[in-house]
Amino acid sequence: MGIRFNEVSHKYSSFSDGNLSAIYQVSLKIKAKDEFIALVGHTGSGKTTLAKHMNALIFPTEGNVEIFNKIITKKRNRDIKYNEIRKKVGLVFQFPEYQLFEETVLKDIMFGPLNFHISKEEARNLAINALKLVGLDESYSNRNPYNLSGGEKKRVSIAGILAMDPDILVLDEPTSGLDPAGKRVLMELFKDIHKRTNKTIIIITHDMDLVYEYFSRAVVMNEGELVYDGSPESLFKEHDLSKNHLDYPNTIKVLTHLNKTLKLNLNVYQKTAIDALKEIEKAGIL
Repeated sequence: MGIRFNEVSHKYSSFSDGNLSAIYQVSLKIKAKDEFIALVGHTGSGKTTLAKHMNALIFPTEGNVEIFNKIITKKRNRDIKYNEIRKKVGLVFQFPEYQLFEETVLKDIMFGPLNFHISKEEARNLAINALKLVGLDESYSNRNPYNLSGGEKKRVSIAGILAMDPDILVLDEPTSGLDPAGKRVLMELFKDIHKRTNKTIIIITHDMDLVYEYFSRAVVMNEGELVYDGSPESLFKEHDLSKNHLDYPNTIKVLTHLNKTLKLNLNVYQKTAIDALKEIEKAGIL
């Protein structure tokens, strides 16, 4: 087991309201390899708080988190090397491009490995390999990170985490701010990394189209509680998403609308726009 949440709650201190509970009695298991998980929920549902517990960036106020056999409780344990945990579970924040600070792309990606006392030559090799994993070639090595496009900055930031070779990769809204084509390019990249490395990848997202099309498992948070853990297909077929402040994928909404207005019997559960068009063509509408 990679990560296990055991009835974890976390409260943030507030001057006006006392302690505010961000997550409440969450129990969750995440395998060390081969999982591709969407973590979804409305704004303020506790997704990011949950993610920060996955690499001990914050500690639970109740319960415990087991991360690669290390038990994390509300009290710091001097016997636990927390940096080693953060090397095993890499966390990429929502706007990672704002964290780029070195004068070249290569130096920025090397920064993490060098902090773990890896030789400069080995850190360089790790950085170049990480660049390739995110679809950038060695020609980017000496470029200034600030002169890159938004999508390229995201890739470099992700490469900086991959260079530390984490077992589990957690990404907070990595597709935010991208156009539909850019989102799909990035999602295909994550799927490729997952396929090539067998790493468990957890992605926080609001985009239900991406959840339906790409992920094998969906974890849903609502008001700080874990309310669903299973396949996206079952989520969309068997659950009322409005109760959890979520929306349906566009393909399901369009095909459902056509069934209702044109009295058709289309199979609404199509994952992509192309699949939806094929279903419409079969009905003789196009």
